[in-house]
Amino acid sequence: MPVIRLERLTKRFGGRIAVDELTLEVPEGETCVLVGPSGCGKTTTMKMINRLVEPTSGQIFLDDDDVTHVDPVQLRRRIGYVIQQVGLFPHQSIAGNVATVPRLLGWDKARIRARVLELLELVGLDPGEFAGRYPHELSGGQRQRVGVARALAADPPVLLMDEPFGAIDPITRDRLQGEFLRLQDELHKTVVFVTHDIDEAVRMGDRIAILRQGGVLEQYDTPAQVLGNPASPFVASFVGADRGLKRLSVTPIDPGCLEPCAPALDRLPTVALSATLEDALAEMLQHDRADVAVVDGERCVGVLTLPALHAAARKSVDASGDAGGAAEVREEHVGDGD
Repeated sequence: MPVIRLERLTKRFGGRIAVDELTLEVPEGETCVLVGPSGCGKTTTMKMINRLVEPTSGQIFLDDDDVTHVDPVQLRRRIGYVIQQVGLFPHQSIAGNVATVPRLLGWDKARIRARVLELLELVGLDPGEFAGRYPHELSGGQRQRVGVARALAADPPVLLMDEPFGAIDPITRDRLQGEFLRLQDELHKTVVFVTHDIDEAVRMGDRIAILRQGGVLEQYDTPAQVLGNPASPFVASFVGADRGLKRLSVTPIDPGCLEPCAPALDRLPTVALSATLEDALAEMLQHDRADVAVVDGERCVGVLTLPALHAAARKSVDASGDAGGAAEVREEHVGDGD
């Protein structure tokens, strides 16, 4: 999978600056989430990557290939694109929608059919039930899954996702986020994901780019660093006063902070060793307990107490502050545009 590099990427609409000399790198196989308030240039930045919007200046690289100098149609066939409204063709079946790009690339029918069936299975839609249906016969969440399958059809190394789960009810949205994380763990695409929701950014991103009006980059770092070490008052305000609680969702359980397994283990709520401190706290609150057993399969690893959870969270925040890594805060610019 390629590395995406944006170098001094700028977009002006008349005299208005939408994106201002944006420089960042998305490592191979990682998900970068662009997040910020309305008018900060998130979607404009994404559309410049696949040349739906032409940059005013700057460069866009996929590995060493400067895509500002290639045919935009050919470029888009190398990049999967998922949008909030899905954009399925209403008069084509689900199979036909997923097959769109492979058909354009001249794949033979047998190869296309095999790929369509594989992808519907991958996104959790039974091909026997859904391949012959039409978009109007599906729920919003099902249509969104088809949109992801269509974007992945030609196995593009890069995936762009523009608020893909924004118009879906909270329960379905949570499920689709989890499904995408499962897919990404398997496929390792290089992904740029746009959202206005910091909670979604924290959950979905390996790295988060926080933009403010005028397309100015305020901070580009891991979710843990953004929550534990905001680079500026703007970032601290945007991620919210509850950023300490949000940080629990990206802090794993440290086996070193656990107490020995209790004799009455069967009375304790349990969480997996792979869980986060947020998962552990939720179990404690749900069961009105001040401790939770941490298990690895059937084996008890230890017991996490509420004081130990607090100490682990504090240690994580302190370590983040020592590590630094926050982006340099730039001078204020005037402008908007998303």
